[in-house]
Amino acid sequence: MTIRAEPTSSRRTLVKGLGAALAGALAIPNVLRQASAQDKTLVVYNFDGILGKFIKEAWIDPFAQKHGVRIETLTMQGSSPPMSKIKAQIEAGRPDADVIPMQLTDYVFAVRNNLLVPIGREEIKEYRNLYPEFITEHGPGLILWSYGIAYNTEHIKTPPTQWKDLWNPQFKDKVALNEALFEQAVQMVNLAWKGHPTPVDDETFTHLAKLRSNLLTLWTTGAQAEQLMRTGEVWISPLWNGRVFTLKDQGVPIDFIKPQEGIFVRFDPYCIPKGARNPELAKEWIDFICQEEPQRALAERLYYASPNKKVTYSPEIAQRVVVSNPADIKLAVKEDYEAIVDHLGEWRRRWDAWKQS
Repeated sequence: MTIRAEPTSSRRTLVKGLGAALAGALAIPNVLRQASAQDKTLVVYNFDGILGKFIKEAWIDPFAQKHGVRIETLTMQGSSPPMSKIKAQIEAGRPDADVIPMQLTDYVFAVRNNLLVPIGREEIKEYRNLYPEFITEHGPGLILWSYGIAYNTEHIKTPPTQWKDLWNPQFKDKVALNEALFEQAVQMVNLAWKGHPTPVDDETFTHLAKLRSNLLTLWTTGAQAEQLMRTGEVWISPLWNGRVFTLKDQGVPIDFIKPQEGIFVRFDPYCIPKGARNPELAKEWIDFICQEEPQRALAERLYYASPNKKVTYSPEIAQRVVVSNPADIKLAVKEDYEAIVDHLGEWRRRWDAWKQS
């Protein structure tokens, strides 16, 4: 999704060329300004589980130490920020965070409700190295994740090849689905049985009902999904590539496949809410996390692809990140995020009715 931003100017200017006679008079104010900058606190929403731990270690702590600032985190449940709560806070002029990574459906909601600060392309220096497809009007699209099938290699000797395999009777009580991003779950059902993600209708829920005998649970956070796969309670589930390969590196008998019907690929725009307390510091942090080194670390440690053109991948890493350039993205399942948001209430009502049936 490419949404162009209009240039704006928000850079502070530095007073230069002052004579030596003013040095003494300015010494104390300068010290106070430096202390004030060091006292600044940046608040960012962060993911849970493995991904959240990485972001703190590789994106948050190094920036905080380098710039002498404090960064506090608010953990998202289910990899999605609480948009209704955030909307109410912004409308009241008191958002609780300075930076919010969000799902693309959340981004559509935020744009429609005028919740975000536009970021001009000249305000983030590292934009010059990003593929333009991943720059929105309100922030960069980071953490390119692929949504395929995770499976337990000890219990499932023949790897699954398609989404329809979730309905295989041999997986009775061993399947889990993503409750947090239920809209992607219902699109997956459609992809398996209709060949395209929409519309979500009676046929969708008829197929979903047939999955019930295989379904052990619905997971609501990435950390919960990790634990279900780690303990072997669940043998097979839709899951994000990065979490799968990180578990595999930890010795968990798990692997990831790209279903024949297609994979879902998304990214997370990192945005600044209107009324943020430290928007300039937020932009500095966003610029930092877009840079080659933090982005390379993400790919090499958690196998999420980067929008930074300077990040290259070894053959092994390229296989694990699944999508290593915009051409790969174009092969993914096309999702209409505007339509998803338009129908989300109806889909939620039907999803909740299915759970209770």
